[in-house]
Amino acid sequence: MKINLVNFFKFFDEKNPNHVKAVTQFQNSLPDQYVDDSCEWVETYRTKVVEDYTSQLPMPGVELIKQFEGCRLKSYYDPLSGRLPITIGWGSTRRKDGSVFLIGQTITQQEADDLLLYQLSKDYLPSLQKIPHWNEMNDNQKGALLSFAYNLGAGFYGSDDFSSITRVLRNKEWDLVPDAMYRYRNPGTSVESGLARRRIMEGNLWSK
Repeated sequence: MKINLVNFFKFFDEKNPNHVKAVTQFQNSLPDQYVDDSCEWVETYRTKVVEDYTSQLPMPGVELIKQFEGCRLKSYYDPLSGRLPITIGWGSTRRKDGSVFLIGQTITQQEADDLLLYQLSKDYLPSLQKIPHWNEMNDNQKGALLSFAYNLGAGFYGSDDFSSITRVLRNKEWDLVPDAMYRYRNPGTSVESGLARRRIMEGNLWSK
């Protein structure tokens, strides 16, 4: 299987036709042995990228996310609507290059794990790092917020719908964070019990 070189260019913009043309021409000019998915330089690069992701992510939060999301290696429609977005792995809806999955496609467990780390680093961590006092938090506290964000949205802090948890985080009222998290469980709905369990575990992780 051949790799797609767009995944190896840090500043590649899929919306820029010149970028797409340049990478396509470059890839087509290389012998097959240099663009095979299992070749040595690809494996080395992939290992380094994963190490970079994990060095920045609070891993207790990643493990908590896995407990609640579950992993499916074959793509499926959104369970609630039965329609888009098509999801795979630990709740991923896009590949690293931004392309969507199609029904019936499969990935390996390693690909699912790597994709989760990539998307957490790219789509969630930058927003969380803007929260006041983020650098003063330990990995358990950061991990609790990572799980909370993965479930409710990366930009929850400062949003009108999340005024309670925004206030306690801004004011560094650490002891109040678990109770503030528990407010966001959709009371009176069919999903309340599941969300309540998640909020409790996030609160417990925060308090460790």
